[in-house]
Amino acid sequence: MPAYIADSSVFILGMPLPSSPRNRTVTTPDVIAELKDMRSKMALEAAVDQGMQIETPLPHLVSEICDHARVTGDLDRLSETDIGLLAKALEYDGILCTDDYAIQNVAGSLGIKTEPIAQEQIREIFEWGMRCTGCGRRFESGDQTCPVCGSRLLGYRKNKKRL
Repeated sequence: MPAYIADSSVFILGMPLPSSPRNRTVTTPDVIAELKDMRSKMALEAAVDQGMQIETPLPHLVSEICDHARVTGDLDRLSETDIGLLAKALEYDGILCTDDYAIQNVAGSLGIKTEPIAQEQIREIFEWGMRCTGCGRRFESGDQTCPVCGSRLLGYRKNKKRL
């Protein structure tokens, strides 16, 4: 059975995780740090009591996720927590439980399965780039200011692919 990788939205929204003993459930220490209210902390404790494991992401997989997210243009949209969850999903070939669209976008482009919590799942994956609002030049990603004219850069969809 697949491993389920739990994002913080699982605990914040109090959603149940698969409880079969054959289904391994994993989250990361960074997810725990995101939980601020008592209800979400209690949901986390209940999941740990049911066998959920808390594991640190493997550094080489974190690097792989960062490299891939840089290619898709999502790196600036992902937090360290998001990157760690993606690394865990890659490690276990697991199902990532999340509502975060940037996470789903990177996961989809890597072939990682996702399961939404409360929102609809994405139907398309995108590659993102940056476009200057002044001179119109296009860049892969990075700064928020155009290196040519100094105007603000905005994200745009370079490519899309239907899932």
